[in-house]
Amino acid sequence: MKSSNLLLIFATTGMLILGLTISGCTSAPPSGVQQTPVATNPSTTAPTPVPTQAGPRGTLIMATTTSLYDTGLLDYLRATFEPQDNVNLRISSQGTGKAIQLAQRGDVDILMVHDPAQEAAFMESGYGINRRCVAYNYFMIVGPSNDPAGIKGLKPEDAFKKILIEGKKGSRAVMFVSRGDGSGTHSAEQRIWKAAGYTYASDVQKSGNWYIESGKGMGETLTLASEKGAYTLTDEGTSLAFKGKLQLVPLITQGGILLNIYSTMSINPVRFPNQNVTYANDWTNFLMSEKGQAMVGSFGVDKYGKALFNPLHGDACKPYSCDCNTPATATTPLHVFHAGSLAGPFAKLKAAFEKSKPDVEVQLFSSGSVDAVNKITTQNKKGEILASADYFLIPQLMIPSNASWYINFARNEMVLTYTDQSRYAGQINPDNWYLIINRPDVTWAISDPNSDPAGYRSLMAIQLQELASGKSVLFEQLVGAYSNITTTESSGITMIHTGIPKPDNKKFIIKPTANDVVSSLKAGTIDYGWEYRSVAIQNGLKFVDLPEAVDLSSLDHAKDYAHVQVETMKGSQKILYPGTPIVYAVTVPTSAEKPDLGVAFVKLLIGPDGQKILSDDGQVPITPPMAYGTVLDDLKPLVTMG
Repeated sequence: MKSSNLLLIFATTGMLILGLTISGCTSAPPSGVQQTPVATNPSTTAPTPVPTQAGPRGTLIMATTTSLYDTGLLDYLRATFEPQDNVNLRISSQGTGKAIQLAQRGDVDILMVHDPAQEAAFMESGYGINRRCVAYNYFMIVGPSNDPAGIKGLKPEDAFKKILIEGKKGSRAVMFVSRGDGSGTHSAEQRIWKAAGYTYASDVQKSGNWYIESGKGMGETLTLASEKGAYTLTDEGTSLAFKGKLQLVPLITQGGILLNIYSTMSINPVRFPNQNVTYANDWTNFLMSEKGQAMVGSFGVDKYGKALFNPLHGDACKPYSCDCNTPATATTPLHVFHAGSLAGPFAKLKAAFEKSKPDVEVQLFSSGSVDAVNKITTQNKKGEILASADYFLIPQLMIPSNASWYINFARNEMVLTYTDQSRYAGQINPDNWYLIINRPDVTWAISDPNSDPAGYRSLMAIQLQELASGKSVLFEQLVGAYSNITTTESSGITMIHTGIPKPDNKKFIIKPTANDVVSSLKAGTIDYGWEYRSVAIQNGLKFVDLPEAVDLSSLDHAKDYAHVQVETMKGSQKILYPGTPIVYAVTVPTSAEKPDLGVAFVKLLIGPDGQKILSDDGQVPITPPMAYGTVLDDLKPLVTMG
């Protein structure tokens, strides 16, 4: 039960409401929630409320960003939502960072903010369920009409660079006012500084009197910037809502980096059992409904001639990699940390699992397998599933402290991928691939060998090709000459030392993840990239099939692969990976909040439906799956004990 001794005043249909009921109990505002007074809508006429439903009214507590509240959008929406759902909506408005802190303490029922990176971290840490994007607008750079830094018409990144240069000179009174409060707008500002080539903490923050941190909401920050004749970054909605009150004009409104997406997230009722997840889901579904989207799209038109926010539904959200269509009905999350190469088949498994259990939302978190394991073992994240592209990671890094068993369920192989636009695409084949990628005008990439098995396996494959072909300098010519990666040999084993790789990033490139390798190939910024065969098939890429003695696919060549090992770095820690056939493994971590759901997902994965999904996506199922450790009784009939 949330509790506090404060007395809240809420304006709902002009009534004073005290001691609102939550699930039949009297509840005062939660500790840490500051009630924002209900403001008269500054930009549009509120709709006529629908009749209130009979019965006791519920309560929904929301933490949200100032830009949504200051514009009046939430007051406009709740005039329809409250009587429709027979609920009182209580709103705490502050920057995204502080709103998320309230949600992380379980002090609210729903979060509505606009910082994709912080939202993703919030979900990955197990605090949320049913994340949906519901609206968007754009950030803009505003400033005095005389534009003392001369930024009008520039790209956002170039505008920031010019403001910093002129501001540090102290010339022409160039200043910038930042939110400085960990809000979504503050995060967006930092992204632009990074894109401009600056490190925010050392190059921008506290770099001189030209840069001012307000520590306030968007409206107050705009007011301060106006008073000082300074530049600032603002969202379009708040800028329009304050139009006519400020001595600022929009100067930069174009650029993909300025996109500003608003999302809702219900608070995880497994983590915080007293959360009103049903009302929270109702709010999200209301916003995604035809009525809600129409209200979002019309808000502000009567006063400003354009909407302050844009609806986000149908195919409109596809370019943004967010969900704006799936109804928010789930009440229990299932957290899956998995290798990036499993993204395709696991998305299909998610759909199948949720169809059989509609109250469950399968949340997929993709990364390199080493990073996925570290999220469980060192970051204390509570996953129901850990699926690794290298089975070795589970016994090496998780057992016995974080897992007690694992199941090997699929195999894969390394291939060299390319597109029709790749240089020499018409000439490359299994016999000459290493000559092609060594040509001066060819660029090629791997994923980070210190965090992703696909990365260190790429290096293994190159070294295995050297051993198989007898070309003793092949690895040095392809890798060593363009990076800090070295090799040593002892007792018939070649050890590859990744250290801090430092590739030249001109010919030989290391991308953070395997997905980044694929994206670079499709964009044409590299010619070739090392990947798993399944990933190549799922993304429609061409690839070179390598010999089994090289591609790490064959159990029959396990002794050949053992001649190569990779020593990687994770911080100051060295981790050794032996050359082994590519085998995927899954486990339910001992810290899982819902281990029964994890076991149910494993049953689907290793059963006939899961094996067909894997096979269709280019992976080879292990039949029957091989299990190791203290395997649960429910799983024993489906596996062979190793």
